[in-house]
Amino acid sequence: MDTATLLIAHNVLTQRSIRGTARLLGKPVSSIAAAIDRLETQISVPLVQRAGTGIILTLEAERLSASIGKLADHVQEAMSVGSRPRSDTSLTLNALSRFVQVTEAGSIRRAAKQLGLGQPQLARQIAHVEALLGCRLLNRHVGGATMTEAGKRLVRSARAIEAIWNELAFEAAGRSRRSAATIRLGSIIPMGHNSFVATLLASLVSTWMDNKPRRPLLVASTTTEGLITGLKSGAYDAVFLNSVSVPTDFDGFLVAKSPLSLVGQSSAIGSAQGRDDLAKVVMSSPIALPSPKSGLRQIINRLLAEILTEDEVRALQVIEVDSMPVILNLVLHHGAVSVLPSESVTSIGGDLSQISLPPEYDLPYWLVCGRSDSSHQTARAVLDVLEELGYGDNP
Repeated sequence: MDTATLLIAHNVLTQRSIRGTARLLGKPVSSIAAAIDRLETQISVPLVQRAGTGIILTLEAERLSASIGKLADHVQEAMSVGSRPRSDTSLTLNALSRFVQVTEAGSIRRAAKQLGLGQPQLARQIAHVEALLGCRLLNRHVGGATMTEAGKRLVRSARAIEAIWNELAFEAAGRSRRSAATIRLGSIIPMGHNSFVATLLASLVSTWMDNKPRRPLLVASTTTEGLITGLKSGAYDAVFLNSVSVPTDFDGFLVAKSPLSLVGQSSAIGSAQGRDDLAKVVMSSPIALPSPKSGLRQIINRLLAEILTEDEVRALQVIEVDSMPVILNLVLHHGAVSVLPSESVTSIGGDLSQISLPPEYDLPYWLVCGRSDSSHQTARAVLDVLEELGYGDNP
């Protein structure tokens, strides 16, 4: 890490703008963005999120802004000890730390020995710091070295910088260790707290915490498309999908199959019971369907193609909503019908009736991962817990 990066980051957090900081400091936008990237990497925390042509500070950036501001203040004090303008100078924190060590050891030779460096190498580094700042920091003599007034000022600032930076680095090391140990499991969005998916995930997380306390499991829910994208990018180690088949380029392990039902208010379903009555129900009521990209929609499309003619399919009153809670609301309160997991309907209650679909329409749930050995090891760890809970059909 270097002093210029810290000053740039402070300005970005203060200005809340990369472009504004570039104008203020007279530097290219790419240089400002690169400085933010360097600091984010060093402290293992995202500080900004791109939003259109601007940025939004993360919550962590808001929390750390005071510490970064103090760092910037001490950096400016350090850069002002000499005659060279601050905008023309940049020192690494490593160089400042070595200067402090020289002053504490009382000589470059003793400090070099403590650091495991050659004396000429350390002497050149100290001379480089003096040249950048434009002032003499040490008075060298036969017995060692003593600080000049500028050197004393620099030591005070360097120690303050080191203390704050070490605190940030300590937090970063903890985050890095947790991040490296954490398994990131993506999941489809549960229909509700009593749904099959919510029940499975809650049981998985609870048992995982007991069995593997040193290896955190992070579960995040999003759309099927988002899960596949995240798996490809490495944002997820494995994902929990409900789909007819496993996406290309990945391996899948069948976890469960969920029976499906055509669901609607009792007034919409009436006395309909078997497969022969399905066509009558869907033709006489609006049908609420999830996104065409979802696994559930794939099964619904196959069902409709098998019980209706092409003209009847085109005549359906389709309400397409990519949100299961909204679909449930349409069924409960607006006279729509839909195809939903049977166990979810049972837990909802209300004036609902359902027609169970044959087993060939059951919705598969897969644990999907990459094809590398490490991906399979991660999936195996999750599957072991699921099998302990009674899920999974894999050897």
